[in-house]
Amino acid sequence: MATERKNNRGRIQIMGDVLGLATAGIKKTHIMYRANLSYEQVHAYIAELIERSMLEQATNDDGTIYRATEKGRAFLHYYGRLVELLDMPVPAGLEVQYISR
Repeated sequence: MATERKNNRGRIQIMGDVLGLATAGIKKTHIMYRANLSYEQVHAYIAELIERSMLEQATNDDGTIYRATEKGRAFLHYYGRLVELLDMPVPAGLEVQYISR
């Protein structure tokens, strides 16, 4: 029996997933579980997105919340267009606003 093997997500796709989850504000642990990332991966991607001014972090009574910036939302817009153009499948559980079908 031949089984179809899924390709691993690339860096840009993971960045899109994280930013898509962070459009309305989200905690780090929720990003980790919903984007299916390890502790080390979520820290690395959050740090890179903050460094690139695509993600911001705010602290309130509930803890630290991450939210996509205007630049991050622009990335999502162009990433979503690319996904549409390439007719790529939307990852299960990550049907986020940036990918419109």
